[in-house]
Amino acid sequence: MPSETAILLIGIIAALVVLVCVLMWRNMRNQQELRDKNDAIIREIRENVELRDELRRRLIIN
Repeated sequence: MPSETAILLIGIIAALVVLVCVLMWRNMRNQQELRDKNDAIIREIRENVELRDELRRRLIIN
């Protein structure tokens, strides 16, 4: 009996370790996706500012 309990306990611990690893991997992947999206938003904002400035320059010239 003690060996069956030990095997069951080891199995539960192993399952929990795998679960924690999967959750950490998903969290890290989600953080990377958020960083990528933030970078894309920042690029678009900068491009919009440049286009706005160009439009203002052209309007002032005319």
